[in-house]
Amino acid sequence: MKLPSLPRPARAGTRLVVGAIAAALLVTGCGSGSDASGGAQRQPAGLTTADGLKDPDTPVTITYAGAAYSADDIKPVLAAFHKEHPNITVDYQAVPFDQFNSVLSTRLSRRDSTLDLFDVDMPRTDAYQARGWLTDLSKAFPDMAGKVDKTSLDAATSDGKLVAMPFQTSSQLLYYNKALLKKAGVPFPSAKPADRLTWETVTADAKKTQQAGAKWGLLFDQVNRYYQLQPLAESLGGGSGAGGTGNLTPALENAGWEKAMTWYGSLYKDKISPRGVPVAQTPDLFASGQVAFFPGGPWWATQFTAEAKLDFGVTAYPYFEGGKAVTPTGGWSLGLNPASKHAVASEIFMKYMALDNGGFAQHMSSLAVPPSSTAGTAAFYNQKVFKDPRMDGAVELTKYELANTATLRARTAGYVEFEDTLSKTFDDISNGASPASALSSATSTINQAWAKYR
Repeated sequence: MKLPSLPRPARAGTRLVVGAIAAALLVTGCGSGSDASGGAQRQPAGLTTADGLKDPDTPVTITYAGAAYSADDIKPVLAAFHKEHPNITVDYQAVPFDQFNSVLSTRLSRRDSTLDLFDVDMPRTDAYQARGWLTDLSKAFPDMAGKVDKTSLDAATSDGKLVAMPFQTSSQLLYYNKALLKKAGVPFPSAKPADRLTWETVTADAKKTQQAGAKWGLLFDQVNRYYQLQPLAESLGGGSGAGGTGNLTPALENAGWEKAMTWYGSLYKDKISPRGVPVAQTPDLFASGQVAFFPGGPWWATQFTAEAKLDFGVTAYPYFEGGKAVTPTGGWSLGLNPASKHAVASEIFMKYMALDNGGFAQHMSSLAVPPSSTAGTAAFYNQKVFKDPRMDGAVELTKYELANTATLRARTAGYVEFEDTLSKTFDDISNGASPASALSSATSTINQAWAKYR
C-alpha cells in the first residue's frame, strides 16, 4: 500500500507509473490562463450549500489530483462513490508527494479549469490560500464544528474561512525492538503516556543496545522532514520556527532550536543513526531488525506486524527533559479549484470523501492514519493490525496524543519555501554541519524567499 504523506514519497513499486502520470499532469496544465498568484480569491460558478446539493442529471467527470493515496488504494472509495452517484465519475490522478507542489503550481497558477479537486497538505493551506488556489467553502459547509476533529478543522481554515475539506489526520509512536533491548538489559518502555521517555533516556538506551550488538540505536522515520523533527524544537520551547506578523519572520536562531538540532546532529556524529539512508528506506531497517528505536507513524504497523520474527512494542513519542510533550499531526484536506467548471459535483465528492457516514474510512480495508471525521475514527481504531499484541497500547496512545500533545506545523503563506529550506538544513546537520551555522543560513534563505509575502 502506498502510504499517506505525512509527508512521504511514493514507494518504489509505484514510482515509475505515478511519475509518468505526474509528467502528463504537468503537460496538461501548461496550456491556459495567466498567473493567478496573489490575486483576489475567485469562486467557481454553481457553488452551493451542502444541504442543497443535488446530483447532476447528465454524466459529469471531475478530475482529482491526489498525493495522499495511490490509485489502487483509493479504488474502493471511488467504486462506492460511483455506485451511489452514477452520474459523477471521478478521474483520480495520483502524483508522488515530492512532485505534487510542482504539479499544482503549474496547473493552478494558470487557472487550469480541467483540474477540479486536489489534495492539500494541511500546513500548506495558508500558502495555497495566499496564491488564490483555494475556494472559500464557508457557506457551502457552514456547520463543520464537531464533524471533524478540531485540529484538522483549524488546519483547513485560513483568514477565518474554511478553504479546504479535511479528511485525514496523523500522529506518531516510538517503536522499539524488544529483542535488541532485552539483549542489552534495557527494560521495555511502558505504553502509558504518563511514562513517556525523554530523548536523553532513549539516547542512552540506544547506545546500550549498540554495545550489545544492535547495528543502529535510533533512526527517525522521516530523517529530513519538518513534520517529524519540528517537535524536537517545540519540546525545548523553540517554537515552530516561524513568528512575527503572518508567521513570516524566521524564528530558528534560538536556544530551543539550537539545542534540539545539536542533539539531532550528535546522533549521526556518534553513529547512533546511519547517514545517507533515504526517507523511503528507513522503515525497512527497523523491519529487518537492525534498529533499536524507531520514531514513526502508525502507518508502518502493517509492514512491521507482517514480519513474524520481528518482536517489537510501542511507546509514546519522547520529549526532552525539562521540556514538554509534543507530537506531529496533520494530514490531508481536499481543495476545490476556483477555476473548476464542476463545482457541485466536486462538492458532492468532497462531502462523500470527508463526511458521509464517516467518509472514506468506511470503504478502505486498511487505514494508515485516522480520518478527520469524528464519525469515521472507529474504523481506524478497530483495524485488525491493532489487535496484534505487538501493537498493544497504540490505540490509546494515538487517541491521547491527538487530544493532548498534537501540534500543527507552522502556519504561513511561505510554508513551501520554509519546508524546502529546512529539509536541506536537516540534511546538512545530519552530515556534520554546525547546527548554529546551518540554522543561521536557513534563516537567511527563508528571509529572502519570504520578502515577496511581506
